[in-house]
Amino acid sequence: VDEILSIAGGFDCVLSLTYEELVSIKGIKQAKALEIMAILEIAKRLSKIDSISESELTNPNKVVEWLRFNVAYSNQEEFIAIYLNAKGSIIKSEVMFKGSKHSSIVGIDEILRKAILLKASALIVAHNHPSGNVKPSQNDIDITHKLFISASMIGIPLLDHLIVGKSDYFSFK
Repeated sequence: VDEILSIAGGFDCVLSLTYEELVSIKGIKQAKALEIMAILEIAKRLSKIDSISESELTNPNKVVEWLRFNVAYSNQEEFIAIYLNAKGSIIKSEVMFKGSKHSSIVGIDEILRKAILLKASALIVAHNHPSGNVKPSQNDIDITHKLFISASMIGIPLLDHLIVGKSDYFSFK
């Protein structure tokens, strides 16, 4: 257990262990690694079931908590768009782009096209930083600025861009 926690980087990161990391531990062979991966996947799914439903996402803390359950433990960046109606309820949330451990390519036009098709009144975007460091990169800042301007031009305000990690978050708001 201590070696698993050491390789994971602590208890908070256990859910993001990979198969390769598990089989690198002395005493864990392929079959045991697959069993552990299944247990980790069950734990992830249970945490999502017990987490907040989308209909409860009315305040920023709830949004951050929901995002943590849904993308914080991913080993690659995932960029999510959350489309809201006039009352602030979620119409739809969707992973729009997936990237590497360090970046993702975000298509502003696709995010806004979907907002128009869904007749969204507002928009929140978010992505995770698998490293856990939630400090925005220059690319994050640029995308947020471009998306804010573009969304404003079509009358669908960008309410926030959140960056989530396993234990912290950053809000551009």
